[in-house]
Amino acid sequence: MLKKTEKEDFHALEDIKIPQKKNVVEKVVDYFKDEWKFLVFLALLIFGLTYEFPYAIYKPGGSINMSDRVEGDNMYDEKGSLSMTYVSVVRGTAPFLLVSFLNSNWDVVPTKDITYDDADLDETLEIDKIYMKEAISNAEYVAYDRANIRYVEKEKHSVVTYVSKDAKTKLKYGDEIVSIDGRDYTTLLEFQNYVSAKKPGDEVRIEYIREGDNAVDVVTLIDVEGKAKVGLSIATISDFETDFDIDIKTKESESGPSGGFITALAIYNRITEEDLTKGKTIMGTGTIDRDGVVGEIGGVKYKLLGAVRKGAEVFLCPEENYEEALKVKKENELDIVLLSAKTFDEALQKLAEL
Repeated sequence: MLKKTEKEDFHALEDIKIPQKKNVVEKVVDYFKDEWKFLVFLALLIFGLTYEFPYAIYKPGGSINMSDRVEGDNMYDEKGSLSMTYVSVVRGTAPFLLVSFLNSNWDVVPTKDITYDDADLDETLEIDKIYMKEAISNAEYVAYDRANIRYVEKEKHSVVTYVSKDAKTKLKYGDEIVSIDGRDYTTLLEFQNYVSAKKPGDEVRIEYIREGDNAVDVVTLIDVEGKAKVGLSIATISDFETDFDIDIKTKESESGPSGGFITALAIYNRITEEDLTKGKTIMGTGTIDRDGVVGEIGGVKYKLLGAVRKGAEVFLCPEENYEEALKVKKENELDIVLLSAKTFDEALQKLAEL
């Protein structure tokens, strides 16, 4: 029989509530209830730091030594180097936009000004990768032709780079056109000449390759200023065979056609006996077409500043960009030789005179 005090202790123990062990879900719920203000603040902070405004930031970039990227057999050595310069583009998040206001060489540009129609920034970069391949192809053609070496153009690839919003087709950028109405057209001009002989409303049958698979699209031609058009832009990319077995190395992150000019010079310099560099660090920018015409580029300011930062002694640019580059040189008191060229041949002449 229990004593009175023992009974009281027994009932006291009965009154004590032993806490139940909570599962993971209950713990998480309790944490959110207790810390919701902090979590909301954290979410807003992350959003504010990572949200991309419709702007991008241009700033001085770097350089790529194309002399090192041109690989092959039995090529000539060079004492200096030929490097292409590039612009660094930063996405318009709040932190970078704030920093841009403190740096006079960082410029904010609306994203719509640097993207293709109906394409966002990521899509524009993918399209620019196609244009980079075309630029390398043009550079090879010009270099082999001017060096007067044996070469064979084995294949031509016609790759879509732009589709008009008015076009009546399933084609999209990156598709490789195989034939039109059963005929092989390997350049944009040949393509345009065939289509322009038709009338708006006519149909053409386009065979193409997408991600390795063949497909066909029957396209209704549209009216563009009274002429029949498909509504496409095409880049022509060729595969070459030479005794030097040239291979141009690139990286996945690289894009754009503005390295074509320097790439052509770098190839030419490795397959001819005379060294264009004469031991100098030469950098530059510019597009190039198959006729050897050096084309205007954007962002020469950032490319010139980046070249000086990387130790360039000579900077080459298209003639259309020369005045802007000269202004940047004077304003920043840059110690660098500035050269411009309209054509590949003119560039060879000016480098020979250094």
